[in-house]
Formats: sequence, C-alpha cells, structure tokens
Amino acid sequence: MSELPESLRARMREQNAEPAIDVVRNFLGFKVADAEDLDEIRADLRQTAQASTRKLRRELAAFEAVLADPPAAPGALARMVAWEGNWVLEDSSDAGAARFLAQLAQMLREVLDEAG
Repeated sequence: MSELPESLRARMREQNAEPAIDVVRNFLGFKVADAEDLDEIRADLRQTAQASTRKLRRELAAFEAVLADPPAAPGALARMVAWEGNWVLEDSSDAGAARFLAQLAQMLREVLDEAG
C-alpha cells in the first residue's frame, strides 16, 4: 500500500474506518435492492471478484461484525433488509433478517473462495 499515492491510501483508510452497519446497508442497497433473486446477486459478486476482491473482503468482514453484534434496537435488522435491501422475507423478524444476512455472508465467502 505504501507505493500507492497518498490520496488513494487516504481513501482506503476512510473506507476501512466505515462502520460495519453502514457497509452492510450499502451492500444491501447496491447489490440486493434491484436483484431478482440470489443467483443474480451471486453473479454480480462473481463479476466484482474478477476485478478485485478487496471490497468483497471488507463487505464480508462487515457482515460478520453485524451478525456477531447486531443492532440493539428491536426490528433494526428486519427494517434494514426490507428498506435498504428492498427484499421481502418469509420471516420478517430480526431472526429472519439475520438468517438472510448470514446467507449473503456465506455467498460472499464462496465467491471469495472461488476467486482465490
């Protein structure tokens, strides 16, 4: 990283400092909200991995952090999946949302494993 221009290094530091919950929200808004199904999300992640896995690794770490320490407010995960992700879950509780987020995290792990 020391060979990169300072402006890029500063941007990388800024991205790495972004709160995990915000990273997950952004993922839901950009990768999930317009997808028809999970296969479309997986295809998009694979395409991203062809260029770089850095962002996907950061997103996976954010998912793991949010799942390990979810927001305390009741309904927070469910609202995040419904609003940011525009995704309708069969179980619209926080537990259902956590299962969905875990499924997305697993998808990220699999895509990263495929990419090497």
